[in-house]
Amino acid sequence: MGEETKTTGFSKVGIVGLGLIGGSLAKAIHSKTDVQEIVAIDTDMKAGELAASESVITDFSTDDLSILDGCDLVILCAPIDAIKKMQPELKKLNIGLITDVGSVKAPVMEAITLPNFVGGHPMAGSERHGYACSSGTLFENALYVICVPDTCEVSAKNLESFENLIRAIGAFPMRMTAEEHDKRVAAVSHLPHIVASSLSLLLANLDDGALSRMAAGGFRDITRIASSDPKLWAGITENSKKALLPVLEEYIKLLSSWKDSLQNDDKAELEKLFMQGACYRDHLDTNLRGALEASSMLTVYVDDKPGELARITAILGKGNINIRNINIRNFRTYEGGQVSLLLGTAKEAVEAYALLKEAGYECD
Repeated sequence: MGEETKTTGFSKVGIVGLGLIGGSLAKAIHSKTDVQEIVAIDTDMKAGELAASESVITDFSTDDLSILDGCDLVILCAPIDAIKKMQPELKKLNIGLITDVGSVKAPVMEAITLPNFVGGHPMAGSERHGYACSSGTLFENALYVICVPDTCEVSAKNLESFENLIRAIGAFPMRMTAEEHDKRVAAVSHLPHIVASSLSLLLANLDDGALSRMAAGGFRDITRIASSDPKLWAGITENSKKALLPVLEEYIKLLSSWKDSLQNDDKAELEKLFMQGACYRDHLDTNLRGALEASSMLTVYVDDKPGELARITAILGKGNINIRNINIRNFRTYEGGQVSLLLGTAKEAVEAYALLKEAGYECD
């Protein structure tokens, strides 16, 4: 651990589930806090072996929950349906504070009623999944919701330590009830996943062969989260049913408004709908990371000569800009082509643009 580690009040932390969120938590806690031990459980032996080889965790098991005994904090990062079944085993263990990261809170908190349980949800994520895609920077500038039940017996000191840990990994703790959380997340996260998948499915049904080629660019960007883990999201939306259905009904009504405006040739109403949507989006806080991971695409035009890709990545690496994905398009011998860079934020895209332009590259 480096010099920037922050005091949390926890010595030993347990993580159940080393996927994208669990793995990212393990990496962030290891690199940014004073926690001495991180133990983990995951059915995927390779995830545990990789985390251990990177010195992110100190102990690992595929199925033995007793490894969690004596932890100051245990974070449940398994799928929601799996979390809901864990109370009998967790009850047997000596654990200071237990929390989860599920994106639906009420069903989890109804299933786990232990006096040392507090609901949690880091508002950060990605369509990618698995430990290999995890990152210690995933939670930077993200809201981290905490739902403290009325029956909670966790001491004020332990809750403060939990909030200290959240701040240490770069996130901002925010308290609300489980019901408030579920209503809000249904609107900002669960519904958008349904919308993205629906748009993707619609084009699949309409595709005549040419449509998929025309759907590159903007359509790929707005439907990116349709690539999320289907099994995971089926479980999330099922558990979110109570809060999600009313929001889905409101969305269907809104779509009907667009349809009616088009059928009635009501240009003024169409303009109003577009304007209201733009106005709300333009006033969103750009400094916070939300439930849906943001990303920006930058296209760089390159010549067909050796070392170009290495030079681009070296320039951005020197500028401390992380490239999430690279796609090489329309490359012809002696003519060059385009390199599409997927970057984490619009701010990084602007910085990358400036660096590459300064180095003589044409980009947009």
